[in-house]
Amino acid sequence: MTTTAYPPLDITAHWGRLNDTLIQLLDYVPDEQLDWSPREDLWNFRGILLHTIMTRDGWLGSGVKDGGPTLDAPGAMGSFLRRVQSKEEIKGELRRSWERIQRFLSDAPNLSAEYHPLDLDMVTGHWIAFHLLEHDIHHRADIFHYLALLEIEHPEVGTP
Repeated sequence: MTTTAYPPLDITAHWGRLNDTLIQLLDYVPDEQLDWSPREDLWNFRGILLHTIMTRDGWLGSGVKDGGPTLDAPGAMGSFLRRVQSKEEIKGELRRSWERIQRFLSDAPNLSAEYHPLDLDMVTGHWIAFHLLEHDIHHRADIFHYLALLEIEHPEVGTP
């Protein structure tokens, strides 16, 4: 593993608030709408949130190899999808996966390290962090849009 010196990331607190928002938004989704999506070919609320969690675990488990859970083992993804069904279980997994990201963000050598995940060329820990941040923001926007389509009032979320 090669390392390159980069300045530390100063996004952890903001990203933590973004994760808190994802968790809070789940409370605005009516239980009977958790599997709703605006079209058949789009993910539903549950699918978006589970995808967000699985992507975090995928990058940190398979790409970074941080020793945490990964869904690469045979049957692991199916087991995860069967186990995480309720809003409270999804919230717990958002918290757990965020704590995993937070540990990664606080480890300067990991952020500066170079990784060769999947079939990609070399990427740094900084690249992985920003990719995951963009991914979380993208899917948070999906949740906001779905709530708006259902005409469900939700809190305004400020961006610093």
